[in-house]
Amino acid sequence: MMSILFIAVVMFALMGLLGLAIRAFFWIVFLPIRLIFGAIGMVFGLFGSILGVVFGIGGSILGLILGPLVALIVVIALAGAVIAAIAALMAPLVPVALLALLAWAFFRLFSHQRPASI
Repeated sequence: MMSILFIAVVMFALMGLLGLAIRAFFWIVFLPIRLIFGAIGMVFGLFGSILGVVFGIGGSILGLILGPLVALIVVIALAGAVIAAIAALMAPLVPVALLALLAWAFFRLFSHQRPASI
């Protein structure tokens, strides 16, 4: 029983060393590829960061200039929308208002008019 346990421990250690050797082999084989892609990544990262700074500063300046104009347009559009909503809610009352105007006109037409005094 003890010999099987000893053999298992030795095999475990040998497999660990074999795995370590295989890992080191693949690390060495793929090292040039990783270096090339790392260098390309650094170049694109530097280029991207430069573009990010340029467009970031340009975008913030553009936002500072156009932000108040956009806010003004939004306020005007909201005021127009409120006026349109009120007009849409008042539209069904137009016949009632016309009847009231007609009644007022008849009242003014047939009411007792006093002569003007000087």
